[in-house]
Amino acid sequence: MLRNKRFAWTLAAVGVFAVTGLLGACDPEDDPTPDAGTNKPDSGTVITDAGTNTDAGTTTDAGTTTDAGTTTDAGTETDAGVDAGVTLPLAVDGTWAASGHMGSGGGMQGGLVDEPICHTPRPGAGLGNCHKFTATQKKDAWAGVYWQFPEGAWADDPRPGFQVPDGANAVTFYAWSESGGEVVKFFVGYPDKDGFTKDLEVTMTTEPKQYTLDISKVRYGTVGGGFGWSAGGLDVKPLVLFIDDIQWR
Repeated sequence: MLRNKRFAWTLAAVGVFAVTGLLGACDPEDDPTPDAGTNKPDSGTVITDAGTNTDAGTTTDAGTTTDAGTTTDAGTETDAGVDAGVTLPLAVDGTWAASGHMGSGGGMQGGLVDEPICHTPRPGAGLGNCHKFTATQKKDAWAGVYWQFPEGAWADDPRPGFQVPDGANAVTFYAWSESGGEVVKFFVGYPDKDGFTKDLEVTMTTEPKQYTLDISKVRYGTVGGGFGWSAGGLDVKPLVLFIDDIQWR
């Protein structure tokens, strides 16, 4: 009888421990699995937030505004606008260069000197430089100068001339000589390269006088020969020629 009672107590004790074990196994605080499960959705939220970074990537798209910065490239139109910024009247000196020496003044002959000596007061608006040309015979009995763009570019040079603003009707200048009486030809434009040329023959006086090359009927664009002069008679005597205030207007 006693042995049977002890066996019943033992079974009861085992049952208590078993229940306690089961209860402990089911305690949510001791089982990390539900938390890990919670972590998965949370980490999923992080992914979604990272997705917001992808949206922030749209900021990169907004960076296309930087592409709109290529509008600055449209600033090249402003470069074209460099020509647009040039207005009339336009000084020949500083735009074209008096670099095309011809005849006795050309090559290595050295029969032409250009000095910045001005009349007092300077005639007209005094645009550009004052020129005192002294031409002497070295080989040829004539000399002359072309104002060129680019500097040193003759009619056969493939580089384009200067883009003159629309609306010019004349090239005006003042000219005179030291002794007077010399015949000097003045001109503008390269016939082939610029598509036009205008010239004027003048008998020099000793006082500054304004002359005009009429280009009102000329259709010009880029101009390589902005102005020029030539004169013969160097076998008789040297020429001392003054030119000032040369302008397109």
